[in-house]
Amino acid sequence: MEKDRPSGDIFLDITKKYPNEELVNLNAFDLEVLVAKPQLLADILVHKAYDFIKPPKVSAFLRHVLGDGLIMIEGDQHKFLRKNTMPAFSFRHIKDLYPMMWDKSVLMSEALQEALVSGEGKGTGVVDLCNWTSRVTLDIIGVAGMGREFNTLKKAEDPLLDIYEQLLEPDPEKLAFAGASIGIGLDFVRLLPWRMNGVFKYLTSTLGRLCGPMLQEKKDAIVKAKDDHFDVLSLLIKSGNFSDEQLKDSLLTFLAAG
Repeated sequence: MEKDRPSGDIFLDITKKYPNEELVNLNAFDLEVLVAKPQLLADILVHKAYDFIKPPKVSAFLRHVLGDGLIMIEGDQHKFLRKNTMPAFSFRHIKDLYPMMWDKSVLMSEALQEALVSGEGKGTGVVDLCNWTSRVTLDIIGVAGMGREFNTLKKAEDPLLDIYEQLLEPDPEKLAFAGASIGIGLDFVRLLPWRMNGVFKYLTSTLGRLCGPMLQEKKDAIVKAKDDHFDVLSLLIKSGNFSDEQLKDSLLTFLAAG
């Protein structure tokens, strides 16, 4: 496959080469299988989702960053958290978020205009739209998920956001660390004299420390100030069904989603 094509095109090429196959083995050991029919994808993702789990090595690495949030847990734990999270995603609640989403979209449009005049697009008329859409998504998930204004569209600084950006920045050494952790296992990689072990430990532990005050601030707002926010974090706190550790993991998951 040509190097300048999107990486996902290889799967499109395979389905075209074997148009009548529902499952295609991608290696000789049956460890990787391409699901080539929408009906089977529906079984995996919807109808029988709990029959399939994430690869253990992938889960172990992601859990190092996200904790046991909605993305990572399986089975009954996932069902319980999903049930308690669903009210935040009801149609009525999402509809109430429309004005906030509209306001953030207007802000992004204004920021793009400014970037074309005096920022990255000055003189070229070209901006990195992926960067701006990531910012507006994070601003929206901040309010909807945590009741917190990150204001990344206005380039405001936030210590939690700064640490997460460092953690997820795709530089070559971080990608190598992630690849090794997923390929041979995080437990083994932790035994290596690799500076990235220290970097990840610092970043993930700092994330945990920053989440504590945020959770307490939200709890105080609910109890003392009659907080009427209906963000996901507030709903989980108000349910009384989750420990601080579980709330922290959910907080990290919402941020990663943004």
